[in-house]
Amino acid sequence: MIKKIFVYSATLLICVVALVFYNYQKQQKNLRNSRQTQFSINLEKTPETMVTNQPANFSWRIIAPESFSTTATGIYWNYESSPSALTKFDSPKAVGYPNFTEDYSSGLFKLPDTFDLNLKFPRVGTVYFRAYAKIDNDYLWTEEKRIIVILK
Repeated sequence: MIKKIFVYSATLLICVVALVFYNYQKQQKNLRNSRQTQFSINLEKTPETMVTNQPANFSWRIIAPESFSTTATGIYWNYESSPSALTKFDSPKAVGYPNFTEDYSSGLFKLPDTFDLNLKFPRVGTVYFRAYAKIDNDYLWTEEKRIIVILK
């Protein structure tokens, strides 16, 4: 009688362990195959050269699922380069661009979307800039680009 109970218990335990292992493997496969939410930001339209105090059009696109929005986006710029790679953890306070466009600096902007604005620079030189967006707690940055500003 004890031998019979032991055999049934061992068989039941083996079946439970096999089912747990099977479900674990199946869920791991599902996790590997599922895509994480991807956000990206790209500069779309930027001039190569500009004339001082003359506006030029800049545009950038933020790609995200339709259920997301951004609370701030724009272009950070400076006459000095800050070429380091920026991550989603680098807030605007941590980068070397003191100038920021105010057009989309606060609000709730649905995504995905393309943003554009006219921007002018007050003096001659090379201007370095990046597009930026904040989505949830992530900071998105483009690569640093440059524009030559000339006198007319």
